[in-house]
Amino acid sequence: MPTQSSASPQNNRTLGYGLFVLAVVMIATAGYAGYALYPRFDLPAASGIGLLVLAAAAGIASFFSPCSFSLLATLLARESGARSGQHASPQRALRYASALALGAALFMLLAGIVIAVGGSALFAGITFTSTAGITIRTVIGLLLIVLGVIQLGLIPVSFHGAEGITTPLLRRQARLRKEHPLLAFGLFGFTYVLAGFG
Repeated sequence: MPTQSSASPQNNRTLGYGLFVLAVVMIATAGYAGYALYPRFDLPAASGIGLLVLAAAAGIASFFSPCSFSLLATLLARESGARSGQHASPQRALRYASALALGAALFMLLAGIVIAVGGSALFAGITFTSTAGITIRTVIGLLLIVLGVIQLGLIPVSFHGAEGITTPLLRRQARLRKEHPLLAFGLFGFTYVLAGFG
């Protein structure tokens, strides 16, 4: 009898992972269909598929980077756990995870609406191989290199001037997390994706 009760959660976990993999494959297929139906990059098919594979791999890898996935999982576990006499439960963790996911989805929805409404006119001439596209990629690449060199300490830059702006925001965030934790987690999901876009 104990074997059946221990096997049931394992089967449920396996089924959950299988559904997750199926959902990811369906989303990837939908992304490729969108790419094929809306050829924006003017690339040969082989280069386009390679670019899509690279983009998908980079997106998956970003979830496991030290500054995103582990931070997110730790924060979610800490916030949804038992604190100040509250009972920890899977339902509590699900509520916090749902609030975070809703905030992230809201940002993606708003970004999609902005792009759909004004993006096509604004970026009509910008493609992957156009002069404007190459210029944008070059500028962003150089900026990332400079920021990396700053992080290595080879260029001394002080960010103490930003403390006057960030300290009041952090105080407000702490108060919001204390008074309305689910709303704060939704806002965190929104800004988490926003920061990822930056």
